Amino acid sequence: MPKLCKFTSPGDGKPVYVNPAQVSVVYTYKGEPPDTIIAFRKDFLLGVRESLEEVVATLEAAKTDAAE
Repeated sequence: MPKLCKFTSPGDGKPVYVNPAQVSVVYTYKGEPPDTIIAFRKDFLLGVRESLEEVVATLEAAKTDAAE
């Protein structure tokens, strides 16, 4: 089972957990304030407080750990 990645909800600051194997794209929404969005296929989008670079690094590290 892949390791879940912990991120922070921008609205209430509570933790959210993401399965990196299900993530299809990560991008920054340039709203005010800008949000990092994690997309799961085309049906579900999740905003997180962490920066785009932090999210990508965390997801990549979890995928690498799961492959070993």
